Amino acid sequence: MPEAMISLRPMGDTVEDYSALRDWFHEPELRQWVWCDEKDEPPVSLERVREKYRPRIVSPVDVFPYFILLDGSAAGFIQYYMHGEHSAGIDMWIGSPDNRGRGCGTEALRQMVELIRECHPHITEVFIDPEPENIRAVRCYEKVGFRTVGTITDDGAECLLMKITF
Repeated sequence: MPEAMISLRPMGDTVEDYSALRDWFHEPELRQWVWCDEKDEPPVSLERVREKYRPRIVSPVDVFPYFILLDGSAAGFIQYYMHGEHSAGIDMWIGSPDNRGRGCGTEALRQMVELIRECHPHITEVFIDPEPENIRAVRCYEKVGFRTVGTITDDGAECLLMKITF
């Protein structure tokens, strides 16, 4: 079986992209780790997803959303955001349960870190903040070179602070 092709593309200002994101917010396994506005929120509407993400797409300033593609089809979401002068943060997830555990997230994260380095050569560190119970995510980030440097509280949840430096 040929190896899957993982790539990134900027999220588009399309109903298809907003719908995919909304559907992922509703996916049962992801709901424990990922949310649009707040943890344990009710199902998020397509209008709310568009309202939140459209400004990031049409006029990006400091948050840059991308889709993770698996053989050309949307498989997940990854975004980076500027955090001070020399730091950027990343949020990511693989949307469909069928695509988890296949290395998609690891390869997408590698590509995103490289993209940040190319587009923002002044950035010297990138961080990500998974909940410690999200073992699959923590392992993925470690494979790319992120190391736990402490803990933080994010939206009321205790999270690991993981960084990679250049």
